[in-house]
Amino acid sequence: MIQVLPDSVINQIAAGEVIERPSSAVKELVENSLDAGATQIKISVRKGGKDLIKIIDNGSGIDPDDIEKSVLRHATSKLREASDLFKLSTNGFRGEALSSIASISKLDIESNGIRAEFEGGVLTYKGDSAITTGTTIAVNDLFFNAPVRADFLKNDSVESSRILDCIVRLAMANENVRFEYRADNRMLFCSEKGSLQSRISDCLGASVVRILKEVQWEEFGIKVWGFVSSSDTEGKRNIPYIFLQKRPIYNALIAKAINQAYAPYGDHSPIAVIFLDMPLETFDVNVHPAKREVRFSRDSAVFSAVNHAVHNALQNAISYPSISIVNELREKAPSYVADNREWRVESYSAKPSSELFPDDRIVSLSTLNSQLSTPNISTPSPDCMQIGKSYIVCEQGQSMLIIDQHRAHKLILFERALQALQSGENLASQELLFPENVEIPAVLSPILDAQKDEIKKLGFYLEPFGVNTWRLRGIPAHLRIGVAGKALIGFLEDARESRESDLFRKNALCFANNSAISSGTELSAQEMKAIVSDLLSLQNPYETPKGEAIFMKMSIEDIKRKF
Repeated sequence: MIQVLPDSVINQIAAGEVIERPSSAVKELVENSLDAGATQIKISVRKGGKDLIKIIDNGSGIDPDDIEKSVLRHATSKLREASDLFKLSTNGFRGEALSSIASISKLDIESNGIRAEFEGGVLTYKGDSAITTGTTIAVNDLFFNAPVRADFLKNDSVESSRILDCIVRLAMANENVRFEYRADNRMLFCSEKGSLQSRISDCLGASVVRILKEVQWEEFGIKVWGFVSSSDTEGKRNIPYIFLQKRPIYNALIAKAINQAYAPYGDHSPIAVIFLDMPLETFDVNVHPAKREVRFSRDSAVFSAVNHAVHNALQNAISYPSISIVNELREKAPSYVADNREWRVESYSAKPSSELFPDDRIVSLSTLNSQLSTPNISTPSPDCMQIGKSYIVCEQGQSMLIIDQHRAHKLILFERALQALQSGENLASQELLFPENVEIPAVLSPILDAQKDEIKKLGFYLEPFGVNTWRLRGIPAHLRIGVAGKALIGFLEDARESRESDLFRKNALCFANNSAISSGTELSAQEMKAIVSDLLSLQNPYETPKGEAIFMKMSIEDIKRKF
């Protein structure tokens, strides 16, 4: 029998399309604040947004007579007729976001002297409020009546990082708006009004700004502008920041156009902040309730414009001046950075500190094998050679081994890190005579905070050194100084995205993936011997944790048959 679903069920079904996780709710609420003309927006969350999401803005607010209507489905002040869909200039327009949020949470709205409370989309209280300007919205107990959906959420630090990524994208598109973001009463992001350059610096870091080149191009009535990196940067998953009429979007066609422009210059993972302006009638954002997807009436024209814009910027990189950051970057670190003492190392000397770096933890690569288990394979000949700066060849008994140096080192580091994390011990670390500074992208700040104990166990010793900048005072003993920053960022990226349920195994994998020597790295005879010895000392040296073969073994008899 066919029956009409009740409104409560319809609203929860619709909410599943619009609000997938806490970051979706933050995106919709911040976009409403921007549409209301806010110039200051404060966002605070608890437990990754699961317990609380609070948005405070100084926008025009909600009319007292409309506060109950605001949580009804398809109730909006931004559309009047169907033709308006093809000339949208606001972030929101469907009238589904607030309704969806209200249906799966306990929602409080205060604006223009009125307070309204909703539970599961039902009004439970309406009265006076002391808030007379702007709007304050509190989303409590998100998914309280949809526990199955809550089970699919990640841990608090990952959800907080996803919220921050959403805020960063909205902040880059609205440099004239002050943004502030706190998670569990800790300030993670604060960006004052300013130029696009200073906003990019706040969001992505000063080191990124220094390598950006300006993009300016127009064809087919499509204006493309922004910035692209001139070379590869730290990190390995640089998703482009794409904006259409100041609306953050992701479009595979545009991403492909950017990457194709880089193809002649090698295998790069570029950073790109690209803005597109085009006639309103040439695109449609009414494709998905979450408004992430966009369709263009002329795909080929958009692809060509973006590709030519980036290609032209790269081709003229020598003549284009780098962004001037002398007056654009934030000169003083906010007080919350200076006060973060959890990471601070109190004393420092040119020689290793016995408290921070015990003597038995300062070792070289050649002595690391002493920490491993007893070999179960006969020790190979000490003579090794390297082929193509990627493979180690040695003799073992009556056979020849050809070892993939990257995979071998990855397995060694994984086993060592897993053992240390499970036992609560620290890996060997080396103190740096001249500490290195590393900029951590803002979106990884929650992950860094959540992983601070594990990072110390793995051999990294950090202390705050400004906005999103940390000073590396100690690094894992096996790690080369030049790649330490990249390895740390890679570890945080993997920790954010990994689906591994075992926390120890997950962190050990992230550490090994990002710290292992890469293919194409020239090794000394001593380093090759250490890797071969350490590898064959493992209980299972045959494959990586992902099942990749580590070496090939060819007997003397097999070699004879080849001839």
